[in-house]
Amino acid sequence: MYERATLPNGLRILTERVTHVRSASIVCFFGVGSRYETEAQAGASHFIEHMLFKGSERYPTAQLISETIEGVGGVLDAGTDKETTVYSAKVASRHFDLAFGLLADMVRFPRFDPAELEKERRVIIEELGMARDNPQDWVGVLADEVVWPDLPLGREIAGTRESVGALTGEALAAYWATHYVPGNLVISVVGDITHEEVVAAATRLFGDWRAAPIPAWTPSPIPTDTPRVKLETRKTEQTNVCLLTPGLGYGDPDTYTLTLLNAILGDGMSSRLFLEVRERQGLAYDVSSGPTSFHDTGVFVVYAGVDPKRTPAALRAILAVLARLRDEPVAAEELERAKEYTKGRLALGLENTSSVANWLGGQEIALGRVRLLDEVMERVDSVTIADIQRLARALFDERGLRLAVIGPQKSAAELERQLHF
Repeated sequence: MYERATLPNGLRILTERVTHVRSASIVCFFGVGSRYETEAQAGASHFIEHMLFKGSERYPTAQLISETIEGVGGVLDAGTDKETTVYSAKVASRHFDLAFGLLADMVRFPRFDPAELEKERRVIIEELGMARDNPQDWVGVLADEVVWPDLPLGREIAGTRESVGALTGEALAAYWATHYVPGNLVISVVGDITHEEVVAAATRLFGDWRAAPIPAWTPSPIPTDTPRVKLETRKTEQTNVCLLTPGLGYGDPDTYTLTLLNAILGDGMSSRLFLEVRERQGLAYDVSSGPTSFHDTGVFVVYAGVDPKRTPAALRAILAVLARLRDEPVAAEELERAKEYTKGRLALGLENTSSVANWLGGQEIALGRVRLLDEVMERVDSVTIADIQRLARALFDERGLRLAVIGPQKSAAELERQLHF
C-alpha cells in the first residue's frame, strides 16, 4: 500500500515500501512537456531534459553525474513527452541518499553551461534527423500533425531543426524557471526504504524551494475542418500507415472500456486486427492499435506497415474490422478473454519497483489521484458488451477518421477517398 505526503511548498511525495528487495526506484514527474510550449519554444522541454544531464551546482559536468550514479551500480534515465518530463534513478537502497541528492541537484540547480548547450543543440538536431530517417517512427509525428494541425499537441516533442537552432540559453533558463516549480513536481519512491525516510530526505533537499504558480495547459480540441490525410512521399519498400480516430482524455469514465476495446481490436497476436489483416489476408507484417490520452483529449491509432501496392487492400481490411466491432456486439467469451488478458498484463507490468514507481507517480501527475490495482481490476470486470459497442460507435465515426502515410504514394486525395466504411 502506498503512502502520500505533501510538503508546504506543494511538492507531492508518494512511496511504497517493498521489503523483499534491496533496491530503491526514484522517479520525479514534472507536469511539463511539449504542449506547454509556444511555436517559438518548440523543443524547449526536451532540450532542458538533455541539459540537466550536462551539469549542476554540486555535479558540474556530465561525466561527474554519470560517474556518481554508475559508481554505485545505479541507473539514471529521463524522458520528455507532450505533458510530462520524467527523471529517474534506481540504486541499491543503501545508496538512496546519494541518488536522491543527485536528482535534486540536477532538477533544482542546472548550470545551462553555454558551451555544453551548443554541443547538445547539435546532438538534438542529429536526434531529429535520425527519427526522420525512420519512417516507422516518423509516421507517428505525421499522425499527430494530421489530428492537431498547428496546435501544440500536433508538434514533434523534440521540436524542429529551426526551433532548436533558435533556442537561446536565456530562453531555456526562463522556461525551466517557469515550469520547474515544487507544486509541479511529483516524486515517487518504491523499494526498501520507509516513507518517513523519503519525506525527511525530500524535506531536506526540496523544503526550501519556494512555491510558485503552476502554468496551465491550453485546451486542444481536435479540429474538424482540416485536411484528413497527411502524406509524405518517399521511395520506401514499405508504406507506413496510421489510421486515427478521436480518443479519450485522462479520467474519462470510458477509459476501462477503451482498454478492453483495444485488447479486442489490436493489442496482441490474438487480436482481431492481427488475425484478420496479417494471419488471414497476409496484408501486413506489423499491425496493431492503441489509445493515447491527454488531459482534455485523446486519439486512437491503428498502425500498419504494408506493401505499397497492397495499401488500399490493407486499409479496406482495417476499416472492415473497425466496422464489425462497431456494428456487431462482441461475444461474451471474447470480452472475457480481453478482461483476463488486460488484468494479467497489468499485474505483470507491476512486478518491479521501477514500474510501481511509474504507476504511482504517473497517475498522480495526470489525475491528481492514484487508482489502486484492485480498483482498476474491478472497473475492468464491470465493462459490459453494450459498453464496448457503445464506445465503438462513438469512436469509429467516418467523419472523425484521419490518415497519416509515409510511402511511395503520391496522391493524398486518392488516400482520402478510401476513408470510408
